Amino acid sequence: MALKWFYVAIVTVAMLSANYSCIEIVRKRQRPSIQTLALTVKPLNESFSAYVLVFLGPSDTEVEFNGDTLEVTKEDGDKFEALIVNNNDNMDRRITLKSKSKGETITIYPNFNYNFLTKTRFIENTCQVMIEKDAMGEHTKYTASVLSFADRDDLENLSKYFIANIRDKSGALVQLTTRHPNQTENVGTYYKYLNTNYSGRKTDSRTYYSATLHHPEIEADGITVESLGFVLYVSSSDYYGKDMTINRSWYYQIV
Repeated sequence: MALKWFYVAIVTVAMLSANYSCIEIVRKRQRPSIQTLALTVKPLNESFSAYVLVFLGPSDTEVEFNGDTLEVTKEDGDKFEALIVNNNDNMDRRITLKSKSKGETITIYPNFNYNFLTKTRFIENTCQVMIEKDAMGEHTKYTASVLSFADRDDLENLSKYFIANIRDKSGALVQLTTRHPNQTENVGTYYKYLNTNYSGRKTDSRTYYSATLHHPEIEADGITVESLGFVLYVSSSDYYGKDMTINRSWYYQIV
């Protein structure tokens, strides 16, 4: 009888261990390490415009621009200034700020507005993002908690979501993002590898998002998770007016 109970105890411990939940803080609650402070545009002539971008960032922050000229100078502390000259015919004017040490990337698409204007309000800077990892044996769940101090009207233009790139056995790359709870298409296909959910309304000051990787399904079907991250995406509320950007995003890389 003693041996029987000993065996039962071992099996019970093994079952509990298989479902053991271990929560880890992947990113403590904080604002973005890279923050855009100001963006100014000034027409130079009929063909070219100059952009002056002032931002905060770690010392390893890299700046990229797919235009004509880019000059970056470091100011006090973690403050930088980038001077960008762009041909007005360049429709894909993308500015990228990236820090490998922090795992953060900011992408900005300036608007086609050549008036001498300066933008100093960026709602993504008000967001405090915390990400937790819960290893649950066959599943790994990531939860993002977002606390924002922006105005309710500004929050209408702010989207928050997980984004993942997965590659199947054929080599095809598929991008998945946090889906709406009522979304049904593709749920039985690629979303069986990465299940997503969220709670709260878009204009709530605090919202929660989750992404769960299902390892048995991923391994069985030969799926490779190329990347997983969390995004703050801001769309322009005044596209044809005085808004300096068409859209911009902050990305935090998890995997």
